[in-house]
This record gives sequence, structure tokens and C-alpha cells, in this order.
Amino acid sequence: MINVIVPIDFSETSLNAARYCVNMYADKTEVNMILYHFYKSGDDDIETNLNYLNSLKNEYAAQIANIEILQESGNEFIESLAAFAHVKQGFMIVMGLTGKSAVEQVFSGSNTLKIAEKDVCPVLVVPAHCTFNNLQNVLIASEMKDVEETPVILAVKRVLAFLKPKVHVLNVDNSHYISLTEAYKLERDKMEVILQEFSPEFYFMRQFDFHESMNRFVEDKNIDMIIMGPKHHSIFDIMFKTQHTKKMLYQSEVPMLLIHE
Repeated sequence: MINVIVPIDFSETSLNAARYCVNMYADKTEVNMILYHFYKSGDDDIETNLNYLNSLKNEYAAQIANIEILQESGNEFIESLAAFAHVKQGFMIVMGLTGKSAVEQVFSGSNTLKIAEKDVCPVLVVPAHCTFNNLQNVLIASEMKDVEETPVILAVKRVLAFLKPKVHVLNVDNSHYISLTEAYKLERDKMEVILQEFSPEFYFMRQFDFHESMNRFVEDKNIDMIIMGPKHHSIFDIMFKTQHTKKMLYQSEVPMLLIHE
């Protein structure tokens, strides 16, 4: 049984992420979906929230056989969620991007990245208005440098083995010209061996704007999910350290799976 955790604050964004998760894992009997509600100590809506969680559980039960609900109080949402995911050996956390209000923004881009930084399990970021249609094509953004079977790659392989999509590996670099250098060919060959069970297809784009290239590729190849990790592309480090973060997250039209090492 694998545990998929969906934080719920009853905002439309969090409920949309929950619906996406339900549809993505529908009829997968080995999945246990956990609806996780965090509240500050002293909140007086505990019973109302519990009733709401139970109603969601009943609604989703038609598609997901195994569902748990949990309310947890504390002072720090990120620390509480990370500790819970660690105890449950979470396979994935599925989150939206905004909270109840512009002031609170419980599930803001920064908090989403903070939970990914905790390196407890992969975090799937679902755009606010994204609905699940299918999961046929997955894009892995790769820097194609020092390719080896790291914990990040192992986590990626575990997700791919469960979801079974078609795998596209994209490298964007302004140094690409007519043909690949020997260095890139070597790294591509190593990654092809590591991911051989998924029959990956490789693409190399000579572009100066990473975001523009990603968006174009997503559209051209009908990509359903983007996977990013620190060993896949250096842009991930930028995401965790600068305001570039929100641009990357909020402009994506498809969910992004963040895997930190």
C-alpha cells in the first residue's frame, strides 16, 4: 500500500488538487489517499472541519477504495506536514498553490517548495484550474551532466513504474548546434541505460529561454506532467533560492512533480 497525502484547507485550490489526485489514482487499489487538514491550536471549527473531511471521503470513495482523514493541530504547517509524511512513508504529496485568502496563502508557491525541500517524498504541484484528463506523456527536464543513479533518479523511477507514462527527456542549452557533443552523447547514453525499462525519448533544444522552451515542448508533445529534480536541471536550485520560483510554478499549465535530494 502506498500513501498519497493531500493537504486540505477547504479552499477551491486545495479541493481541485484533491479531485486531480482522485482521478489520477482512481481504481488503483494499492493507493491509500490521506486527506490532511492542519489547523492552528485554538481553532474552534474542529467539528465542522471534521464533518467536511468525512463528506469529502464519502464523495471520493466511489473512485478511491482506501481513504483516510486526519486533522492535526500545531503552529507550523510545513513542519507538521513533513513529520506526518515521514511517519507515513509518503509516496507523494499532492498540493495546489494558494490558500484560503491572499493574506494567508497556506499553499503558496513558497510553502509548496518548502515542503519539497524537506526531502520527505515527491511533491506534485497542481495548477489552480488544472483538471486530470490523462497521464500519457511525462517530461523530465535534464541538465545531462554527471548522470548517475542517484536517490532522485530512483524516486523518479518509482513514480514512473507506478504511473506507466511515455517518458520524454528534454535538455535545453544554448550551446547546442547541429549535432551533440561527445559529452552530451555520453550522458544521454548513461541516462538511457538507467531509464531503459521506460523506453525514454531524448530531445535537445538550442534555446536561450528555458521557460519558453519548456512551454513550447509541453504544448507540442501534449505533456501531462513535468518532473524536476536538482540533479535533472540546475533551474531547480534557482527555484529554491530566488523569486524565479513563482514564475516557474505559476506559469505551468500542467502539474509539476518536484523531487528534492
